[in-house]
Amino acid sequence: MAKYSIQDFLEIKGCGNASISPDGTNVSFLNNDTGTNQIYIIPIGGGEKEQLTDFKESIFFQRFSPVENKIIFGLDEGGNERIKFYLLDINTKKIKLLTENDATRRFGNISKEGKFISYSSNERNGVDFDVYLMNIETFEKELIFSEGEWCDALAFSPEGNYLVVSQAYSNIDNNLFLIDLNTKTFRNITPHKGNAVYDQIAWVDESGFYLASDQDREIKELFFYDLNKNELVRKLKYEWEINFIGINWKSSILTIMTNEDGYFKLRFYNPKTLKILDLVIPIEGNPVGPGFSKDDKYLVFFLQSSTKTQDVWVWNRENNQIKKLTNSYCKIPEEVFVNEELIRYKSFDGLEIPAYLYLPKERKGKIPAIVYLHGGPEAQFYPAFVRIFQYFLHEGYAVIAPNVRGSTGYGKTYQSLDDREKRLDSVKDLEWLHKALEQRGDIDTSKLALFGGSYGGYMVLAGLTFQPNLWAVGVDEVGIANFITFLENTSAYRRKLREAEYGYLDTQRKMLKEISPLTHLNNVKSPLFIIHGKNDPRVPLIEAEQMYSKLKELGRDVELLVYDDEGHGLSKLKNRLDAYPKVVEFLNKHLKN
Repeated sequence: MAKYSIQDFLEIKGCGNASISPDGTNVSFLNNDTGTNQIYIIPIGGGEKEQLTDFKESIFFQRFSPVENKIIFGLDEGGNERIKFYLLDINTKKIKLLTENDATRRFGNISKEGKFISYSSNERNGVDFDVYLMNIETFEKELIFSEGEWCDALAFSPEGNYLVVSQAYSNIDNNLFLIDLNTKTFRNITPHKGNAVYDQIAWVDESGFYLASDQDREIKELFFYDLNKNELVRKLKYEWEINFIGINWKSSILTIMTNEDGYFKLRFYNPKTLKILDLVIPIEGNPVGPGFSKDDKYLVFFLQSSTKTQDVWVWNRENNQIKKLTNSYCKIPEEVFVNEELIRYKSFDGLEIPAYLYLPKERKGKIPAIVYLHGGPEAQFYPAFVRIFQYFLHEGYAVIAPNVRGSTGYGKTYQSLDDREKRLDSVKDLEWLHKALEQRGDIDTSKLALFGGSYGGYMVLAGLTFQPNLWAVGVDEVGIANFITFLENTSAYRRKLREAEYGYLDTQRKMLKEISPLTHLNNVKSPLFIIHGKNDPRVPLIEAEQMYSKLKELGRDVELLVYDDEGHGLSKLKNRLDAYPKVVEFLNKHLKN
């Protein structure tokens, strides 16, 4: 097999965040040809793509207006996540800044008549996210919901009379508020006891909308909210939870996607009767962000799989043909890439933990392995094209990506099994993964690396401190070293939600100290490589700095890379090309040489 360099893998391009023009002739999307995500456009029938923006920073999102040839998009500066919104006129190529002040914002949606956008912002006090409307014809904004907490604007009703807003109290509990945009009044439409999540809003008409919720349930099921009756009614249940609900322009096709052990399945229904429609897309992989054109002829989405670059695809309903609309740059043949195998292992308490195992195509004897730990922790690893995974596999490493307790996608009980005082139970799941790999016989368990970012970075540090004899080396990207300093220094608007997950500074300080890797650094034996962005608003740089300095004082093998123009992770190709070859050299030194 031909050999390829890490640069060859890192320079593989990808697409995402597709949006269809109002006349159905073009698709806009994000693409990283330049090294950062920029907006491109391509004819929906195929052809050459055209680059529309050229910023030094990556664009977070882009969305076509539903009525004119304009695109709303947002970007920050240096990874600080203080996103500003812009309006791009495709005909004139002129770009107008919509939001002037330096606040943290999250985009909501565009009203169906194209006149208003909704968004949330913490500009009032730096902590709470309020909901705003902006008239993109006059550029005037209006504060319409300021009830505190972490709020998001979710969906306008088709005729623009209502807006649904989420008010979150933790990642597992929120309420929905219905705002009457004519009277500017609102009401809580999901009062409940205990924890419940309500999301994925899809309006049928002014009388009601579908949503996903786990209210009084273990997983998120399909509900309908009837405005006239002020009633929330359960409609459909699946074996696995719903992770997407959408509806077409004419409200004649309801799209529901379920997350089935990390694999996504699309179904289509008549939204009035919930009779399933005879529509099946002939694809292999995980479809993400599906959306119909206004004439319902096309469905556009991007596709994720372990062995295919992430590209924009289009399905023509009239002839049931599927077409790959973009062809992201990749000099490496697809046959070089490796598919995953879904495995399960039992942890200390008998709980079954799912994991994805990747084995290199060429191997002799027992092989070293990288254990990849996802962030969150309330998130989930699912099969997608991961460049660094494929390079490790090409170099003869195995890769294992477990969804330890606390991960999403497996029900609310599983998601809560690592909360606060149960934090170290998720770390124990790593110990039992080690045992499971020992039993396989094909993995060299004396040469196992932990690799992860954000909460995954915490898991790397926790593995090295609480299980020092199990892991040969660690790579921590923007990870948490000390929960006390993390909670004290993370952005003020994030603190309350993070305390609900990790523990409370005023009442659980002793516990927070005990579960922090920094408290137990004398245990560390293995080399550690740390990467961090200077502008990280989530996990501040102090987490990396104190871990590095204290390990240095103890005489341990530790390296630190800090990037001045990055935030929570490496968004720029130039920085990945600098950091990851050094990571590989570090891993090879300790696992191969």
